[in-house]
Amino acid sequence: MVQETASDDELLEALMAAIERARPDIVIPTDDTAIIVLHAAAALALRPGVPERTRAVLAESLGDPRHRATVRSRKLLASLAASASVRQPVHADVFDEDAALKFASEHGYPVVLKEEDSAAGFGVSICKDELELKAAVLRSRQNPAVFKQGLLAQTFVEGRTAMRVVVAKAGRVLGGLSAIKLETWPNAKGPSTCVEFIEHPEMKASAESVLAALGYSGFASLDFMLDGSGRASLIELNPRPTPITHLGERFGSCLCRHLHAALSGQPSSAGEPQGLPSRVALFPQEWVRDQNSPHIAAGAYHDAPWDEPDLVEAYVAFARGQMRFWHYRVMGARNDALRAKLAELESSAI
Repeated sequence: MVQETASDDELLEALMAAIERARPDIVIPTDDTAIIVLHAAAALALRPGVPERTRAVLAESLGDPRHRATVRSRKLLASLAASASVRQPVHADVFDEDAALKFASEHGYPVVLKEEDSAAGFGVSICKDELELKAAVLRSRQNPAVFKQGLLAQTFVEGRTAMRVVVAKAGRVLGGLSAIKLETWPNAKGPSTCVEFIEHPEMKASAESVLAALGYSGFASLDFMLDGSGRASLIELNPRPTPITHLGERFGSCLCRHLHAALSGQPSSAGEPQGLPSRVALFPQEWVRDQNSPHIAAGAYHDAPWDEPDLVEAYVAFARGQMRFWHYRVMGARNDALRAKLAELESSAI
């Protein structure tokens, strides 16, 4: 057990000790803070005296070390996707207002501006005109550490937001599921609360191309915009499981089974997704968004663990707080400190 008041060094020390004690085959980060800590542990593991098995487990968990910074960076990922010929919005790195205005003059409005470490829609601005663009740049300037990293400017793709969740090992995608966002909270940029699983060959191919280029290992979710013709433009990568990842079990394509088979060297017993398209109301997200959800009323599968009432009660209480999004603001300051620690460790490892 690590106290919330633990320092960054204490947190890393506890993680390294847990890996040495548990002797896992792979470590899976499940939120943005865990990603930073795990990458910092991998940099720390390069120092003398770290057990070889711990170093090997971290390497197995994170894939190609040359692309770890790319996994964490929206700007670097956009460049990598371009080199892999993956469809995406026109983009540019901007470090000041003049560069943002120049991008808008060349490509038109709306312009999407994204901070490197945005989450749940925070740090993402869809600017319809010059006034909104200048306001977005000014907001980012309020946090010098964020603004110094630069912003990713993208052209706006009109359409529906979709995602491809996958599991991979050393760049090889083992299995995946594609879905469209039907509902989000608290706004159109927010996380999904209700989705429809679909088949989409372009999203599947794009995900495979990007993760192969990254040499990626673990779970990931790639977000896309589907335009009116159904073409998929990649907009970002989340290098962790997302709330729909476990639903492959329902459709005969359990991503955990795919990963277990790859780690054990056995053929996978998980097949391809079946019975699509299919709508799923996420629990407790859709319930928090609307307790009288028309999707649930219409018979969408409600992903709630009704056979574990204590878990249901605890999860609803937790989610009501988290989905007010104070959680993201509180964690922002801690994550900024952890990123500074990660940068220090990676610099010393060069």
